[in-house]
Amino acid sequence: MTEAAPPFPDPASHAIFLDFDGTLVDFAEDPEAVTLDTPVRETLDRLHTRFSGALALVSGRAVASLDRLTAPLRLPAAGVHGLEMRVRDTVTTNEEEAARLKPARALLEREMGDGERIRVEDKGGAIVLHYRGAPEAADRARTLAEAAAGEDVGLVATSGHAIAEIRPKAITKAGAIAMLLDHAPFAGRLPVFLGDDVTDEDGFRAAQDAGGYGIKVGEGETAARYRLASIAAVHEWLASGCAETGA
Repeated sequence: MTEAAPPFPDPASHAIFLDFDGTLVDFAEDPEAVTLDTPVRETLDRLHTRFSGALALVSGRAVASLDRLTAPLRLPAAGVHGLEMRVRDTVTTNEEEAARLKPARALLEREMGDGERIRVEDKGGAIVLHYRGAPEAADRARTLAEAAAGEDVGLVATSGHAIAEIRPKAITKAGAIAMLLDHAPFAGRLPVFLGDDVTDEDGFRAAQDAGGYGIKVGEGETAARYRLASIAAVHEWLASGCAETGA
């Protein structure tokens, strides 16, 4: 049973992992049009210091997109669900898994006509079909994603907030959290993962299996142990971690 939001975790023993869209910022028809408010960015910066660097973004976005939105702050990050990883300075990419998308990309090029209202976002390691501006195209987007994913048994089609996505099956947020926990400053800490979408559920389970906990943002069934009602509630919860010591 999902409980109310927990007290803020101990900076000495926990690590914080944050989804981005739907958790720190609202959704937009154009994902690159979102902005991260300055007070939230400052809160993340203070918490990154307070947790001795053990605060990371775990997102479906590419790391370069996260960097642009959090600039000048550069946090540890798992981008494209973990296909891209940066613990300190260098971004590494799982090129073998990314290469699986070539047949899916070709199918979409064949099947999608000029009049499609679905917007294709090719992240290199995942392909997202956006229909936020055309909700009537939801079934079409899901059908295309399933067909594209069917080009390789190593691909999977998933649905999220007004999107259908094709990505490598082996790349998950659970795997991203596990990889980050293998490296300092995350190693030996208990993970706390905040997310809002279906793709975050495996991350909640991974955090809880590792002795930490998940926090679901918003409504809906979830494996997470705790819940925050909204993005604004996330901002308040994170800020409370700074206020506790006047950080």
